[in-house]
Amino acid sequence: LATSDAPDFLDLPPIDCGAYETVTTIERLEAWIADANASGTIAIDTETDSLDSMAANLVGICLATAPGRACYIPIGHRSGDDMFAEAPPQLSLNDVTRLLRPLLVDPSVLKIGHNIKYDINVLIRHGMDVSPIDDTMVMSFDLDAGQSLAGHGMDEVAHAVLEHSCITFKDVTGTGKKAISFAQVPLDQATQYGGEDADVTWRLWTRFKPRLAYEGATRIYEMVDRPLIPVVAGMERAGIKVDRDQLSQLSSRFAQEMARLEEEIQTEAGQPFQIGSTQQLGAILFDKMGLKGGKKGKSGAYSTDVTVLEKMKAEGVAIAGLVLEWRQLAKLKSTYTDALQAQIDRDTGRVHTSYSLTGAQLLGRPDLEGLASLGLDLFLKPR
Repeated sequence: LATSDAPDFLDLPPIDCGAYETVTTIERLEAWIADANASGTIAIDTETDSLDSMAANLVGICLATAPGRACYIPIGHRSGDDMFAEAPPQLSLNDVTRLLRPLLVDPSVLKIGHNIKYDINVLIRHGMDVSPIDDTMVMSFDLDAGQSLAGHGMDEVAHAVLEHSCITFKDVTGTGKKAISFAQVPLDQATQYGGEDADVTWRLWTRFKPRLAYEGATRIYEMVDRPLIPVVAGMERAGIKVDRDQLSQLSSRFAQEMARLEEEIQTEAGQPFQIGSTQQLGAILFDKMGLKGGKKGKSGAYSTDVTVLEKMKAEGVAIAGLVLEWRQLAKLKSTYTDALQAQIDRDTGRVHTSYSLTGAQLLGRPDLEGLASLGLDLFLKPR
């Protein structure tokens, strides 16, 4: 929007990550809760040790009661991974839960998150529900889905809307072999990182909320997308019961069928080779067997994609059809029957899919919809 056409926005102070507070006493947490109640609007973010909200341990909670006013409440920090690792000064989960629970369900205090679905699931698993809510990531999607944003994650949106570059996760945890869990991040760095998350969320809300009404997006956000957030969060927590025995039997059957196909393929080729290697397959088809249609790419290897193989199969090349069949079974085995067994939660016995709310469809990972479309009877009805 042009400046003359834009709604009135709240003036924001500069972002100062060094101004955020680390809350390590009950007295200071109570003071922040009083501030939150007085504000009536807070931004909230959780810091954990996993991207999987159903497996993540709660490491800390970030609150912002106004732009520039934020804190970090460490809960699960430690100096290392072993049982003898020391913990820094921090409040217990029981104390934080007891004190924060009333605030997080207080209907007079709005809780804002960026992808708050994740935070809802983490907090509910640790004894704290969250309502009422707003979600700046969903707002961003409803307002700017067709714009040239790199995505609707906090870093991308903060850069586009606030012209601010956030501290990255890698900045505080490192990368590669030297990477550490967020639970091992020193409290001063964790406070700057987590406090900024909550502060930026609050600031984004001041930009998106006025635009919803001004740009005619209030109806879709308030009547469709926002009400979906707790529903989808509940779907993720409930999970889907799959038949582990059936998955195991299918994996074995697929493996046997793949072994049979491998023998036939290698007989056709006249020698053993790695069928999963596109380079070796191309050399067999177009160099050794002298089949037509071979085209090399920039890497110097022949293309053996599905289009090439389907054309060869239509021309009566037996090995092409066998390879296509082998690839289909390999994908079913690796993507579904093997992978889903590893995805079954050891505590619930269910697969907990993570759904995306910022897309044309409600897409989930792992892709159970794709599995259902194959017609395999792998889902169990609840008893």
